[in-house]
Amino acid sequence: MPKICKVTLDKETFYANVGDLLLDGAIMSGVELQHDCRSGICGSCRVRLVDGKVFGGTEEGSDMIYACQARVVSDMKIVTEPMPETVSMSARVADLVRLAPDVVGVCLELPKPMRHFPGQYCKVQFRGFPERSYSPSYPLEGGPDNHLMYFHIRRLEGGLVSSALGKKIRVGHRVKLTGPLGSAFFRPKQKAGRTVLVASGTGFAPMWAIAVAAITERPQRELVFVAAARKLQSFYMHGALCRLARFPNVTIIPVVSEPQNVSAAIRTGRPTHYMPPLTPHDVVYTCGAPVMTEAVAGIARAAGARCYTDPFTPSSKPEESAGLITRFAGLFDDSRKGSAELRVA
Repeated sequence: MPKICKVTLDKETFYANVGDLLLDGAIMSGVELQHDCRSGICGSCRVRLVDGKVFGGTEEGSDMIYACQARVVSDMKIVTEPMPETVSMSARVADLVRLAPDVVGVCLELPKPMRHFPGQYCKVQFRGFPERSYSPSYPLEGGPDNHLMYFHIRRLEGGLVSSALGKKIRVGHRVKLTGPLGSAFFRPKQKAGRTVLVASGTGFAPMWAIAVAAITERPQRELVFVAAARKLQSFYMHGALCRLARFPNVTIIPVVSEPQNVSAAIRTGRPTHYMPPLTPHDVVYTCGAPVMTEAVAGIARAAGARCYTDPFTPSSKPEESAGLITRFAGLFDDSRKGSAELRVA
């Protein structure tokens, strides 16, 4: 007869057999535990292990575990972080904007505000198309409208969804929106250390939302933002970063993969090459290609820093973008000469 273990989740108690997945044990007992992918990627089911042991589903040097991967091996106590309730609602495409040759800005109009934390993501299903996961962002210009949700979507050749943007998917297209999901959201009230953000491609969207939340909470916050793109023409985030760079303790490190001679302020190579030396007091957030987020998480783990990550897996004219990048480089070089002003709600 299998051994029965007592599991305390926040203020609820349930029982599971030794060897059961923690998530399955909770669901079978009627205990609600947020989850999504069941593969240990999305982070929706991450909980903090306060007491006891599990097999698998752990993060080296961390007390956070993935309930969908961790197997019960003893009595335990776990706690969750309070998060907004996941809901589904109908929406419509309010605007489509070309941010770069390979990036489209999609604005959805919501029937009512969806409460979410900066850094979380949503499942988006344009009518007639497969469901995809995208992270809502803060507007690149101006302030937000809580009845609008902003996304940055990389256009992939042959992509079932992204290649239809502006063609079969136009303004007015109906959308099903489910969220928020994910655990790589901004944690306020950080007592010490820096906030370090590392983004590649459209992984910039949730990192930009976190950056705004961090500066809004504490304008004097020490923040390092490593933002990467494959090409200069794809570096659509230059204007937003210029706004952020005007704050006194913010360091912006723009990186592109391809060699360029626009400005020495724009680095060439991988974003991990330009991460600052970390300390255990730093908190790291990263989003982008899985190989990049895994590398960043490894660097943070080696330094004893907390790291929150959601891997991003992707299921203006070029000459105009190059001109904007040139202006961005100049603004970046002179960014600290201006006053700090970031319009927030």
